[in-house]
Amino acid sequence: MLNLSFYLTVFLLSLGQLTSVYKSGESNVYLFDVSMLVFSFFGLIYFLLVKKSFKLPKFSLLFLLFTLVAFCSLIFSYQNFSFEEVITSSSYLVRWAAYLLGSIVVFNMIDKGLITRDKVLNTFVLSGVLLSILGLVQLLVLPDFNVLDLSLGWDPHKNRLASTFFDPNFTGAYLVICLIILFDKLSFKRNVEKRELFMLLIMLIALFLTFSRSAWGMSAIAILIYGFFRSKNLLIVSLVLFFLAYFAVPRIQTRLSGITDPADSASLRLLSWKNTIEIIKDNIFLGVGFNTFRYVQKDYGFLTPETLNIHSGSGSDSSLLLIWATTGVIGLFVFLMSMIFPAYESIVKKNSSKLIILSVVFGLLLESLFINSLFYPQIMFIYLSLLFIL
Repeated sequence: MLNLSFYLTVFLLSLGQLTSVYKSGESNVYLFDVSMLVFSFFGLIYFLLVKKSFKLPKFSLLFLLFTLVAFCSLIFSYQNFSFEEVITSSSYLVRWAAYLLGSIVVFNMIDKGLITRDKVLNTFVLSGVLLSILGLVQLLVLPDFNVLDLSLGWDPHKNRLASTFFDPNFTGAYLVICLIILFDKLSFKRNVEKRELFMLLIMLIALFLTFSRSAWGMSAIAILIYGFFRSKNLLIVSLVLFFLAYFAVPRIQTRLSGITDPADSASLRLLSWKNTIEIIKDNIFLGVGFNTFRYVQKDYGFLTPETLNIHSGSGSDSSLLLIWATTGVIGLFVFLMSMIFPAYESIVKKNSSKLIILSVVFGLLLESLFINSLFYPQIMFIYLSLLFIL
């Protein structure tokens, strides 16, 4: 039953925005969140009451400490917000805790023999394939997001694969993680099956069609790590393919050169960083409170009544800056250690899966400078699970 709940949860996560059951202003309810709450809660009850054993993976302790810091930051700042705002902010802390607990449940499922690690990894890869296929369908059915109602708060992406996440950057980040898992598996095999090549190819095509610079940068980190530790030829082949694609596809040139264009989204990221840093300067040590960022931005005048409910309003275009702004320097330090320690230990102890861990950790840390990827539900669940089970 717990296995079925895990598969269902990953499937619903892959469906992303299609599982929305309630939207009102800044409040959103998704079936994948409900499924994760059920999976994590009943998983905890099952292991405590039936198996009489519930282990905490070593690297979960720092994440649990971060959760405590986030909770304290919210408690210390509650007097600055209305009751409704505190409740809304608290709900997102519950969401984070549910995904963290869900990842710990996955660890215990493997530890107790309910599911194998390979099945978990294969499930994540298949979710990436499904996301890619649905993304190709989206490009055919909805290539231009400008046709969507502005009140929905979506960015006007055009001719970019955004899939069910409705965002090419988050979709790209998720696909990179799935590609890392699959590539690591294939790199140890002498004979690669056709279906595995199909999965690899379709996710690579989908990643390319996101035209997401942050996702491409994340994939570049993975290529560098695998090229350095496993095959120098990978670096050469990747470099050749990059230059061929750069000169063959004009839009790649446009996307990369657009970094310096004031009208490009990169300039909006710079503005987001600037606004976040201004908030940090006034709240360096304790932060403004976990997930209260939308209300603080409103108070600073960074959000207007027209932009208050946009999807990006609750976060910054940098997960790390957002963590600092909302939980203070202590929260930032604890979270960074939560990510870096698994990478460090995988090198010291020569973990056989060290390249997955290194690629995911440093790739995500890089991408999280440009989007709020570390707290995106689908990405949260996959990277936390990988850190705990590998």
